[in-house]
Amino acid sequence: MDRLLEVWTDDVDAAAELCGGELGEATARVSFAEDIPLVPRPGLTDYECTCPDWGLPCKHAAAVSYQYARAIDARPDALLLLRGHHFDFVCEEAALRCAEREAAAAEQTAEETEPTRAGTARGVPAGKAFARARQKRGLPPLPELPAPQTGPVSVGPFPDPGHKDSLVAPDRLRTLADDAAHRAADAYSHAVTTEGAPAARLWLDTDPWLDTVRRAARADAEPHVVGRLLNSSDQARARLARASAAWKHGDQPALAVLDGGQVPPRAAETAAREQLLTRPLPGLPGPPLLRRTGGRLQLIGHNIELRYGPDNRWYPFRKQSGQWWPAGPPSQDAREAVLPILPET
Repeated sequence: MDRLLEVWTDDVDAAAELCGGELGEATARVSFAEDIPLVPRPGLTDYECTCPDWGLPCKHAAAVSYQYARAIDARPDALLLLRGHHFDFVCEEAALRCAEREAAAAEQTAEETEPTRAGTARGVPAGKAFARARQKRGLPPLPELPAPQTGPVSVGPFPDPGHKDSLVAPDRLRTLADDAAHRAADAYSHAVTTEGAPAARLWLDTDPWLDTVRRAARADAEPHVVGRLLNSSDQARARLARASAAWKHGDQPALAVLDGGQVPPRAAETAAREQLLTRPLPGLPGPPLLRRTGGRLQLIGHNIELRYGPDNRWYPFRKQSGQWWPAGPPSQDAREAVLPILPET
């Protein structure tokens, strides 16, 4: 960065841009002429993704690259931020260096035109004093990491290429970039809250089926997205629809109980029966009749059953067209699990 600041402040146009708070053509021209590229050259960017795509870069990395280019077009100073330098600091440093040079030039001119009297003390120009102080302090500390985002993650729209035969389909790029943004947000949130501990669930998409289910759930069953994910028979699409519905309610543990679930411990089943039988359930005239079938606890006559998951929670299911479908989020309390899917009074 020091070399860049030196060549920028040596150039009148580049220095004027920085002192004016801009990063434009002059600064780009100077950095290119000095062989200090601001934009990473081809081959200098490493891609790493755990999706099963064999391409290099994979579909996620390609979509993120498009989004990266759009972000740089909209905000060129991000090129400095990615290198650990705030643009405000760079502009301030450039202004101080320019002020120091002007002061030094003025001092030299004064010495040449008006010789200093012997014994007269000379002061230090303000620009030089501030520059020296900044050099002693060093670079400012990096900012605190922002808190993980709790709301939905989204990316902006991609520009339309203008012709239908374009190899770059904006809707597909947006889907991939949106998926990559969600995965990055999950990874960042986990890293911040656990101080960098590995998260096994973030890398489940090394399995093509899990990757397909996760992306279908993220697409909220949009027909054109699901159709591209699994262009197969109606039976396969139905399987994907049930799997993605389960994933939306509880990720991999919900997927694990989709085809049966595990037999609950005796204590867990006893507690579940007590929760369902001793506290009133809205919409039911009285306590439900319960029947255990394998690892499932069914509410007879209501097309509702609970399945015990590997995370020790109960997952509610509802019977539709002769098939059991995931119906809501899980809970350790069996009554809380069935409340959202009870018939309305």
